[in-house]
Amino acid sequence: MIRAVLDTNVWVAGLLTPSGPPARILDLAISGALTPVVSPAILHEYEAVLTRPELNLPVAEVRTALAYLKIPGAHVVHVDPADLPGVCSDPDDDHFLAAALAARAAAVVTGNARHVPSSPWKGIVIATAATFLGSVSLPDR
Repeated sequence: MIRAVLDTNVWVAGLLTPSGPPARILDLAISGALTPVVSPAILHEYEAVLTRPELNLPVAEVRTALAYLKIPGAHVVHVDPADLPGVCSDPDDDHFLAAALAARAAAVVTGNARHVPSSPWKGIVIATAATFLGSVSLPDR
């Protein structure tokens, strides 16, 4: 099973547009074909952003996704990294890399790669949703 940290912008894009690479990533995460990695900081950011009224995201889908991600188990890896790497141009993005390191994730999937180091970083692939989908072998579901 491939472990990946999903940037908040992947969730926003996938929930706003039900087709396309971000939506496919979310489908894989919810179906269990991809194991998402989360930390308390990531869950906090997901909830703060995904519930913003101005995004007008489908409330039921947001609630389902957040509930799914908050329950630890084989379907989602929970980590609580002690240290942030301090390598992102936007310090708020360091918690995504910290979680990836702590969970030994294969990838960080982001729609905004300009804030993070070049891929690979410490053995972790940093890719857009489309690039990630094109570079890994995941089951069709």
